[in-house]
Amino acid sequence: MKRWGLAMLAALVTLGLSGCLRFTADLTVSPDDTVSGTYIVAVKDGTGESYGMSDGDFARAIWQDYPQASRLGDTSIGDWSGDSYTGIEITFADAPLANFSPTADAWGITRAGDTFVVSGPSDASAAAADATEETGGAFDGQLDELGESRILLTVTFPGNVASANGDVSGRTVTWDLQHGPEQLEATGSAVARRDNAVIVSYAVLGLLVAGGVAYGLAGRLARRSP
Repeated sequence: MKRWGLAMLAALVTLGLSGCLRFTADLTVSPDDTVSGTYIVAVKDGTGESYGMSDGDFARAIWQDYPQASRLGDTSIGDWSGDSYTGIEITFADAPLANFSPTADAWGITRAGDTFVVSGPSDASAAAADATEETGGAFDGQLDELGESRILLTVTFPGNVASANGDVSGRTVTWDLQHGPEQLEATGSAVARRDNAVIVSYAVLGLLVAGGVAYGLAGRLARRSP
């Protein structure tokens, strides 16, 4: 199976269009073994002209070359632009966890008991290695040559993060696939963490109800007093 963005990454290198790619994946894993999220695929404004197409169409070509595009099934694709980049935004909801199983070529997400596990090689590292072969060594196996390019993966777990080799913020782990590890590693609880704000809200509501009942009883007792 062709690895992520191989043809497009090789083209960016051979044409000297470094720093023109934005690829971000923002995924949320649910306790019921489903995944929802958003992908953004964009290129520097004007990049598509070198390929005889619009920037949006070029971004769609990159997305279609990404293996996950054929696994997700029902998605919503809209236009996206920002910071002089133009492309597409792909959103999806409640995709089966099995659609994100790791392969020999790319990272994935699995479940082991009450734990979700992210493991496997970075798509970007795999694509860089293949691009080196495809371009006769023009790509040195590192994505640093893409300059301002940004290739990020974010995974949010239902519960606490137990371990990760990415940046951890609360229940979320983020990897910079351009400069990050070749092998992704993270484990997080598959049991949803209680929202403290909700707990406090219920506690306050309980106190108000209890106070109202006490006030009502006090009023009745006062009326019965001689």
